[in-house]
Amino acid sequence: MTEVAVIGGGVVGLACAVAAAERGLEVTVIERRRRLGEEVSARNSGVLHAGLYYPAGSRKATACVAGQALLYEHCSRWQVAHRRTGKLVVAAEAAEVPLVEELWRRGTANGARGLELLDGREVARREPLVR
Repeated sequence: MTEVAVIGGGVVGLACAVAAAERGLEVTVIERRRRLGEEVSARNSGVLHAGLYYPAGSRKATACVAGQALLYEHCSRWQVAHRRTGKLVVAAEAAEVPLVEELWRRGTANGARGLELLDGREVARREPLVR
């Protein structure tokens, strides 16, 4: 007998289902797609937040860094198809460069992995459509 019904088999729905199952509850996940996780990014801009946007040491920053690591570990362990594509945060004009640099400093202080400051040539090499 189902004790908990979770509507949606994306990241949040599956996390809720696992949490309920770990508490010994009988769980049913209801998903409209053929496979779980097919719309996993539809409502969150498609990125796992790295902790760039929150004050150093804040709960949100700590949760972003830890949560990202846990999700990648979970996907690898359970062979959930995923890609680590990265994210470019781009200054559209010179006045925005200090803002991007501050995000880099904040992310570094929060323990975000893989952060790099790139110049315009390197951005163009990696993403030719960015202007």
